[in-house]
Amino acid sequence: MPASLHAWYSLHDLEALGERGAVLGGELRVAELTRLKVSLHADCDATVQAGLRCGRAADGRATLQLTCTATLPLTCQRCLEPVEHTVDETVDWVVVGSEAEAARVVDNLEPLVLADGRLQIATLVEDELIVSLPMAPRHASIDECGALAQNLDGILVDQDVERAEPTLEA
Repeated sequence: MPASLHAWYSLHDLEALGERGAVLGGELRVAELTRLKVSLHADCDATVQAGLRCGRAADGRATLQLTCTATLPLTCQRCLEPVEHTVDETVDWVVVGSEAEAARVVDNLEPLVLADGRLQIATLVEDELIVSLPMAPRHASIDECGALAQNLDGILVDQDVERAEPTLEA
């Protein structure tokens, strides 16, 4: 794992990286992203490709452009079997030192306030991956689902017949 993605950066560090137009990147193992891992179907050896392009806004503040790409195994809510979720995200921020400063951002960039005055890129990537997860993941078509969903049609038909024909007792 590249140290640059796991290192902590201060506002000053990010401003210096922005001044140089630095590009950081590498691969993160999903197994090490503990908050994300609990939302996955099972332990997996998936990786995330992440990149961070640093720059400067017109007002001199540091800007960050994060890109991340991954294929994550989620649990289909119809069949309870794995379904792949592909993430290909690009997010742009302007780095600010406080909430008050964030309120004054007028660019079309999203303000990023540093927690405790610092930032870890791996945590930022994990946050974006968590936000990208669907509320109820499922296969695009029921035909792609496993046996449970395939048998569901037969179970529902049997239950409908029983409900449609109540027995009357005399």
